[in-house]
Amino acid sequence: MKRMAHSLFSAILFAATLAVTGCTYREIRPSIAIQEAERADIIRFAGLSFQQLAPTVWQHTSYLDLPGFGAVPSNGLIVVHGDTSILVDTGWTASQTDVIIAWAASELNRPIRAAVITHAHSDAMGGIDALHSAGVATYAHPMTNRIAPDKQLTPAQNKLIFDGDGWARNPEDMSLAPLRLYYPGPGHTTDNITVGVMGTSVAFAGGLIKGSDAKSLGNLKDANTDYYAQAVRNFETAFPDASVIAMSNSTAEDRDAIERTLKLAKEL
Repeated sequence: MKRMAHSLFSAILFAATLAVTGCTYREIRPSIAIQEAERADIIRFAGLSFQQLAPTVWQHTSYLDLPGFGAVPSNGLIVVHGDTSILVDTGWTASQTDVIIAWAASELNRPIRAAVITHAHSDAMGGIDALHSAGVATYAHPMTNRIAPDKQLTPAQNKLIFDGDGWARNPEDMSLAPLRLYYPGPGHTTDNITVGVMGTSVAFAGGLIKGSDAKSLGNLKDANTDYYAQAVRNFETAFPDASVIAMSNSTAEDRDAIERTLKLAKEL
């Protein structure tokens, strides 16, 4: 299927928001989009990619084109639960998030009922307005909602409450089961949260964890460099049985990604 054509606005938006997405030219590997599009386990739909990570978990990948660098990917999850599904992070844009909403409804037959945002960067919540237009309830850390307007992003409608041990309080009361939401402390951003999916081996690290072949932790403008390594350790401890680590900007892989990120964080 042909890739979705991006407007001039999208290219300008990407250039303007590089600083807030946590992505840098060093992090961008243009071949990722091409490699994923050619894989047999990747489903292409209206310019986006979808990959099944577990029986009830799909990864959605949206792209923004930057001349000279190609399609830059951003990942999130669709978690099936009963007759509906839960979204973890949006596409880069509202139009891409509309595609994710449509795909979950038409291809999975599991309309998205709620969404969790992991941090206040465009690759995690740039499409949140599409969710609100579709009547999808959105949730984020209170810090994310405070930071979002400064990044020209719309806050989530609801705030997640985290206890002192880092775990979100009663996610099932907010129709977010089977998600387990964990705040590891400041790392990639001050507000970065992570997500485990009960009954599966999948954990979503957002922007905190980088791929096992990463050369750096990327743009550290919004990072806490002093605590980054500890945040990685906290994530590792929180999800000891997760063998599939999904990340915002890298291909899902095993726990080697955690070890590589920890090594890089120790060097800060």
